[in-house]
Amino acid sequence: MKTYKQLIIPEDSAWDRNTLYGKLHWRIRYVITGIKNIIRWMPTIYHDRDWDQWHIYNVLQKKIEFQRKELINANRHTDINRDNRDMTIVLNLIERVNEDFYGVEYLDYSESKFRFEPIEGDDEYYTMEQDVISENYDEYIKKYPSSVRKVLKEKPDLDKKDLCFWVARHNEERAHNLLHRILKERIRHWWD
Repeated sequence: MKTYKQLIIPEDSAWDRNTLYGKLHWRIRYVITGIKNIIRWMPTIYHDRDWDQWHIYNVLQKKIEFQRKELINANRHTDINRDNRDMTIVLNLIERVNEDFYGVEYLDYSESKFRFEPIEGDDEYYTMEQDVISENYDEYIKKYPSSVRKVLKEKPDLDKKDLCFWVARHNEERAHNLLHRILKERIRHWWD
C-alpha cells in the first residue's frame, strides 16, 4: 500500500519565476498543457474500467495527485500548507479505502487454515471451513478502543472474532466518511 507524504513547498512562488514556458503565447501553452495531460493520464485511462468504486477512486486519486503537485509547485496562496495537508490525507484515505485496509486489518491478528468439506448428499459442491490456528484479537481490540465501545453499544453479545469483524467494518465506514467529509469541506479551496 502506498503512503503519501506532504510535498515540500518551494521558497518562491510561480509569480517570481521567469521561465521560457511563461513567455510563450497562451495558445501555445494551452496546446503543450493538453499534450502533457494526454501523456500523464494515459496509464490511468488505459487501466480504467466501468466496474466499481475502485476505478472511480483511482481516477479521483490521480486527479488530486496532479493538482496537489501543481498547487504546491505554484505556491501562490497563503493556505498552501493546509491544502498540502488536506490533499495528502485524502490521498492516503483513498489508498486505504481502495485497498480495503480497515476492512481486513483484523485478519492480520490471526492465523487460520482453510479446508473444503463436501456437502452431505451432494458430491459436486463443497463448503469452505476455517480453523483458527492462533489469534491475537486482544491486541487489535486495544488498538481501537472508541470503535470497540461504539460496536459493543450496538451489539453487546459478540465473541472476540465477531467483535473484531464489526470493529473493522466500523473503521472502514469511518474512513469513507472522513474521506467524503474532507472533500465536501475542503475541495473548493484547492485552486490556484
